[in-house]
Parts: sequence; C-alpha cells; structure tokens
Amino acid sequence: MKRLIKTVDLIFFQDDANGEYGLAHKETYNENNAFNAFWSAIGMFHDVFEHAHEHTHKYFKGNYAMNLGGELAAMGSFWYYIDELGISNRFPNDRSRWNPGESMRETTCSDMREAIKDGYCRYGYTLESNVPKQKPVDNCGLEDEMRTYWDTIKDTHFTNDYKGSYDYEQEREFSISYKQSVSFGKIANLHRYGYRMAERMVPNNKENYITLTEFIDFWNNFTKNNNAEELMSMYKGITVKLYKEAGEISWKAFLVGGVDGLPNHEIRHAHNVQEDLLDYAEFDFES
Repeated sequence: MKRLIKTVDLIFFQDDANGEYGLAHKETYNENNAFNAFWSAIGMFHDVFEHAHEHTHKYFKGNYAMNLGGELAAMGSFWYYIDELGISNRFPNDRSRWNPGESMRETTCSDMREAIKDGYCRYGYTLESNVPKQKPVDNCGLEDEMRTYWDTIKDTHFTNDYKGSYDYEQEREFSISYKQSVSFGKIANLHRYGYRMAERMVPNNKENYITLTEFIDFWNNFTKNNNAEELMSMYKGITVKLYKEAGEISWKAFLVGGVDGLPNHEIRHAHNVQEDLLDYAEFDFES
C-alpha cells in the first residue's frame, strides 16, 4: 500500500541578496541567514531529497537549525544518491566527471575553512551537532573522504593579516571558537546520519534510480520553461509529496494557490503510480 512519507513545502520569494525569484523551504526563506532562492532542478532535488530536515527534523531544530551541520548531513545524503544509487544527473550541468568528494571540498569544507581562516561564519559561529553517535557506514569512499576533510580542517588556521582593521579581534575570536567547535566526531556523525536518512527513505533499487533521475529531468525542463516571477504572481509556492510502496518511491507536486483566490494546481508528470499515468497527457504547464 502506498503511504505518504514526506511533505516538502517550498515558498516563492524574491531573494534580497541577488534580486532573483525562486523557491526555498518555507522554514528557511525569511530568516536573517536564509538560504538563497533557487529555480533549478538541482535545487528542487536538494531541498526535497537531501535538505528537508532544517527546522523540521528533531535533530535539526532550535540551536541546531540553520547551522552548517545541517548541510553536512545533506552532503551525507548527497553522497548516497550519487555513489550508491548512481544519480549522475544530480551534478550541475550533468558534470558526470565530478565526484561527491570534490563537491564536499568545494561546498561545506570550503565554508568551514572560510570560517576558520577569515572569522567569517555564514551559518553559525560554531559547528553544532545534535545527532546520535553513528557507526561507520558501508561506504569506504565516504569514510575515507571524511578523514581527508578532517585533516584539511586541522591544518586550517586564522590567516587574516589586517590587524589594524576594526573587526580584526572579533574575527580572530570567531575563528578560534569555530575551530574549537569542530571535531572528527561531529563531521562523521553528521555525514553518516545524512547518508542513513537517504538510505532509509530511498532504498537502492533500479526503480528508485529511474524515479529520481526522471525527477531531476522533469524539474530541469519545468524550471527552464516556466518563469518563477510569473508563477509567484499566481501561486504561493510548490509542495512536493513523497510516497513509498514496497520500497519504491513516487511523488506528486502542486502549485499552492491562494493568490487572488486561485486553487491549488497539480503539476502532472509520469511515474510508476498507475492513477497518475492515466493523466500524464494533461499538462497545464510546460515541462
């Protein structure tokens, strides 16, 4: 029997930082350190499958929300989808030669090094983790990469040479406290927990590989052929619902109404649920 396993509510808004229109999770879009708006298939996949836990999961609430730790957990999920399930079109522009380790180094590891080198802390002044202690996962690549990650952080130090600057001492203190907050245990537990969240939610089988690959293809076409600013004038956001039956994932999405009295509007797509296949030809938006 098909059962609902996750609902992800995304809100349309204009990003104050860059003026772009797009989406973000409803729990994160209006905070002082909110995530940027996105309008891409990769952004949809990230917020639905990898990073829907911010403010919603019990280990990522309160002081543990909107912290770099949440992104480390998301990168653990990312690793599972790439390295185990084989979702190669998850990479930007289908850069199939990328590897998940390179992505970790260019994203969260880079952010952590920036906090230590410059005292510039984008998501929290310390690395926080509330997840239980995790045993190693059955993926040698991830386990090896986390050791490299930790060695890189250990070798990173405050390097801001502008001693006469107004913020120098404060940035130096931020750097020291951030580095002191980081440990291999936190890095490992967060990545392992995220990996296991993805593994539990989306079992490794051919059907799920097809569904998630087609999820990215669908939203790639949808975001290219539909304008976020125009949709925002009619709808509040997009809600995605994930279902599971006998270990197989399926999904539905709809535009959330309410603007000028418009009702919700289902975004139809092809997947493995028979009742949805019957309506596949009835697209109301370009995809």
